[in-house]
Amino acid sequence: MSSAAPARVEGTLDLDGGWRFQAGDDARWADPGFDDSGWATVKLSKPLTEQGIDAYSGYGWYRLRVQAQQLAQVNSSSGNAALDLLVAPNSVGQLAVYVGGVEAGHTKGMTANPSMYASPPLEVHLPQPGADGGMVVAIRSWAGGDTSIRRGLVDKVELGARDDIAERLTAATSRLWDQQLLAGILVSFLFFCVAMLGATLYLAQRKHAEYLWLAVLCLSVAAMGTSESAWALELLPLSVFGVINLWAGRVFMAVTLEFVLRFTGGGYRRAVRVFQVCALLLPILSLVHLQQSYEYVSVSAEVGFTVLVTVLLFRAWRKGRPDAGVMLLPFFLAATADSLGTVLDWAAGRHWIAARFAFHHFHVGPVEFPISIVTYTVFLFSLLAVIFYRFIHVSQEEQRSAAEIEAARSVQALLIPTELPSNHNFMLESAYLPVNGVGGDFFQVLPQQDGSMLIVVGDVSGKGLQAAMNASTLVGALRNELSHDPATVLNRLNNVLLGASSGGGARAKAAVSFATCLCARIYPDGSMTIANAGHLHPYREGREMELAAALPLGVIANIEYAEAEFKLEVGDRLIFLSDGVVEASNAQGELFGFERTQQVSNESARYIAQTAKHFGQTDDITVVSIYFAARGARAG
Repeated sequence: MSSAAPARVEGTLDLDGGWRFQAGDDARWADPGFDDSGWATVKLSKPLTEQGIDAYSGYGWYRLRVQAQQLAQVNSSSGNAALDLLVAPNSVGQLAVYVGGVEAGHTKGMTANPSMYASPPLEVHLPQPGADGGMVVAIRSWAGGDTSIRRGLVDKVELGARDDIAERLTAATSRLWDQQLLAGILVSFLFFCVAMLGATLYLAQRKHAEYLWLAVLCLSVAAMGTSESAWALELLPLSVFGVINLWAGRVFMAVTLEFVLRFTGGGYRRAVRVFQVCALLLPILSLVHLQQSYEYVSVSAEVGFTVLVTVLLFRAWRKGRPDAGVMLLPFFLAATADSLGTVLDWAAGRHWIAARFAFHHFHVGPVEFPISIVTYTVFLFSLLAVIFYRFIHVSQEEQRSAAEIEAARSVQALLIPTELPSNHNFMLESAYLPVNGVGGDFFQVLPQQDGSMLIVVGDVSGKGLQAAMNASTLVGALRNELSHDPATVLNRLNNVLLGASSGGGARAKAAVSFATCLCARIYPDGSMTIANAGHLHPYREGREMELAAALPLGVIANIEYAEAEFKLEVGDRLIFLSDGVVEASNAQGELFGFERTQQVSNESARYIAQTAKHFGQTDDITVVSIYFAARGARAG
């Protein structure tokens, strides 16, 4: 058996050379008396393949006899303190260390049913030397059957005093945190915080689903970082971590595309959906052991993902979305760098380029930041910048819109009567239910000096604030109208609407293309003159009244509206309503319709409006009811 050829390293001996190696597994190889003279002699610092040993998989043994004078040399420099070994595994190698034929320590995964865990340095307490003053160290190593071992699974072995070895183990653990853990944990925590921020923003602005997908995106990155940290801390075996890592990157692609799609408002939706499905199915190639196909397709997916997201952001920026432009350059740089790192790693794995070109790291003090951490951090800050910009902009728009709606509601409250001028001849009732707080329906009941009532009911096209402002324009014109003949009133309102539409400035913006309107004048003796501009016909005693067809207001200039004459009997009830009643729609898409409207047309205005609303309101609802109570004399 070869003896150690140690080198002095900071108070310890580096046991690098003189090791005997043999691939395979046999429990007798731990015996100090076993003859290993037929094994190959290797150095731990050089790859096994460069020392004449073919790549292998599974188990392999290392053996070394530490001579008495070597132990004495370390003892003399340490004041005869207890001695330990510091054994550093390579990569995911699992080790069991035997001293004098007895197991003195092992890595987490080296059990009866071994599994691959991350392998930090291992401290082994040495027993007392044998009778000859020396001892035999045997290391049993293992890596999973799919792993091709070229470098060897033992990276370094050092002999020294227990305190010195403990200090070097602490330093090695500190390097592990600096190189593999701190940066990842920090970035994962930042992404988790941004995920919580995204969820909070979504709760504040439910209509903006991009905040929800931002939260999911950041959670996926935080989950990837957490799994990597758990792997480095020996909390997950490679079999579990490999599956998580396999799917996590593809989930990140799919979620990021969904966020960008929602953020940019669409475009290439079908291409995005196809890519998302393909990305989520891609890991199946690896699971069914089509590893080479998986590697080729995976690299292509990285490039395709970068191109697709860049195109979506660029198109949104060109269409006038400055927030997409803010995100475009940081994402492109980060994604390109990340893809470049992936391509270099893949090329190095295929031995097309030297391995040193595949690893890119940055340092802030002792903390090491790999390129993936750097790119994710750049991407995170670009997300934060864009989301804050978007949230502030949307909040300002919503505040401005809320102020405008409140102003329109105040105006409309003055123009829509809440108390109707009933008298001993007429009893009136109304119901007004706008679909969005403010609406385009309007009505007015104007008593005249001769005891008659002028009733106007209309519906401006559109909904919400714009429709409400246009309704206000028509009601203002109606109140200033001197004539009380229904046809003349409609003619004047038609001109007002056409003039506002063709005018300019703020007044033009407040007008729409058309409005339906019904105008009726009812006298104390029950006689009624009515003119219609494309509005729903009124109902009398549960039956629809027949009126001549006519175009709505705001369509053609100088149109003449026809008048019709009717005679009401005592006890008659007239119902004027807007199309929000007829067009109410339930969850199955069924309309309330004219038949149901006629069935309830002899009920009170409130009952009709509430019935249509509960059926499924989709538009502004207005109902005005006139009950003719007594017949008086008609003034000349």
